Amino acid sequence: MLIVLTIVAVMAGAVTLGIGSVTRAPSVETEARRLATRLQAAADDAMLGDRMVAFTAEKHGYGFATIGTNGKMIARSDDALGFHRLPGGMVVTLSVRPPVILGIDGAGRPLSAVVESGSQRWLVTYDGLTARAAPAPAPKA
Repeated sequence: MLIVLTIVAVMAGAVTLGIGSVTRAPSVETEARRLATRLQAAADDAMLGDRMVAFTAEKHGYGFATIGTNGKMIARSDDALGFHRLPGGMVVTLSVRPPVILGIDGAGRPLSAVVESGSQRWLVTYDGLTARAAPAPAPKA
């Protein structure tokens, strides 16, 4: 039953991410909300699937990996949690060094990520259980 719930949650996240993506140009807000949705889906997958999932990132993209029983990370390749390259000109900056482990007990390591392009900045926060996206405050001079 948990496996079915996990599959439904991941598929719902994938559908949510795909709605309207064909007709709209990518924006920082869209990418920040996509990151928050995917981070939440990965955290739910870790809890419902009783497995450890890691969030990995680089300057121009991010993805998720499942941590096997031997401790090795296996990159996810599915549409919902596979690597996502940000559109041209956008970068993501994390408050912590990746990989970030999303705990199976809902006690993942908190993080914040800023998605930006030019003057557009959005902040994604993950408190270890839930992920949210909101406009980021202006950087301090």
